[in-house]
Amino acid sequence: MSAQVKRPVKWAYGSSTIVVTVVFIGIVVFVALISERHFWRADFSEGGSFSLSEQTQKILDSLDQTVTVKAFFATGAPEQPRAKDLLDTFRYHGGKIEYEFIDPDRSPDVAKKYEVKAYGTLVLEGFGRKQSIQTADEQSMANALLKLSRGQQKKIYFLTGHGERSITDPEREGYSAVRAALQKENHAVEDLNLMQQAQVPEDAAVVVVAGPKKKLFDQEIASLESYLKRGGRLAVLLDPQQDAGMRDLLKRYGIELGDNIIIDKLSRVFGGSYLMPVVTEYGFHKISEGFSLMTFYAEARSVGAVKEPPPGARVEILASTSPNAWGEVNFDMLSQGQASQDEKEDLPGPVPIAVIAEIDVPAGKEGAGDRKADPHKDDQAHSEPGPKGQLLVVGDSDFISNNYFELSGNGDLFLNMANFLTEEESLITIGAREPGARPMLMTPGQANLFLLTVMVLVPLSVILAGLGVYVKRRSQR
Repeated sequence: MSAQVKRPVKWAYGSSTIVVTVVFIGIVVFVALISERHFWRADFSEGGSFSLSEQTQKILDSLDQTVTVKAFFATGAPEQPRAKDLLDTFRYHGGKIEYEFIDPDRSPDVAKKYEVKAYGTLVLEGFGRKQSIQTADEQSMANALLKLSRGQQKKIYFLTGHGERSITDPEREGYSAVRAALQKENHAVEDLNLMQQAQVPEDAAVVVVAGPKKKLFDQEIASLESYLKRGGRLAVLLDPQQDAGMRDLLKRYGIELGDNIIIDKLSRVFGGSYLMPVVTEYGFHKISEGFSLMTFYAEARSVGAVKEPPPGARVEILASTSPNAWGEVNFDMLSQGQASQDEKEDLPGPVPIAVIAEIDVPAGKEGAGDRKADPHKDDQAHSEPGPKGQLLVVGDSDFISNNYFELSGNGDLFLNMANFLTEEESLITIGAREPGARPMLMTPGQANLFLLTVMVLVPLSVILAGLGVYVKRRSQR
């Protein structure tokens, strides 16, 4: 073939390749531009990993304002792609979800503004409020969206009249920081004096007894117990050597107060005293699920479960000290500035410092707050289980005072407690979707055939195809 003939053939091959390439790129760009505004997703995973439940979809459909999500992840964090997939899914199904990822190390001012203390925190903004979540999953996102969009506030009452911590006190020992944090969570916070009214108000979502220094009157304790029996939620924070006359009430529901003060030498590592135990071990409860921040307690006592819990009460430990701590019972020795563990008398570590009891409510009892019994239900309905009362007890009231609320995870743990007791964290329960696993079982013959195909036939086919193309092009020159 002459050079003059070869030149047009090469030009024809070259020009056609250029045209095909340009057309292909144009099609790709056109499809990309169209999909930018009009895209479609389909979830072909067996467990529906990239779909949302019907409950979550209803919440997204009800949003009439845009919610912005700020995701605080370190650049290149392995958890970031999973969080992005989740946010993409919410945005696709909702339409009113916008998000951005922020590296708290590169933007410390933004992290400080949103009070971010841990990587992986998501801050949702909308409806004039903010909600923070620590776990990027569907249930946490759905609950946060629901709390943002709900106008109704849950009321949290703090008992007064016995030297308790004051929610209006801005000093170191006060609880003004607690009040501000609860109000940010869309809760209404008020004082409660049970000497001025016969019973706990019907709109009480939670009643908090925080560090009383004087004994409660019998009628006040009876009012609190009546509230529990109606399915109420009671949080009791009691310092060492102060039981406020509530010891018998707590014991009736399976909780035992320790007559001790916790000594923890680990606190020295963090610059604290032996009387400030450090907690890094948390129980398997909704309150402490996924919680990994350290919490500190100034002069705390042990709070545990009785050996034989009464019928209808189930006690779970929420937080415990390290095994190196112990509950010291010799207060005289402590007053002299000395402390040593007595294996016969002292409570060995790990020492439980916070517990919660779930209490069965007799059928037919009137519910607390918005959980009221329906008088028109028939007898069969009354035989069904009633609502669950919740009794949470912590062996220290200092840990959320203004002096310690922002210390490590103290405030975060208390907010978890408050959100659980107000039923804000249990509004939606969505089971985690686990990717389905289908193992491929093969006979020895099938395994050999598979190995032969992958390791021999496929590579050989590629090589033969390449040789064939090479030979054909050589023959056309």
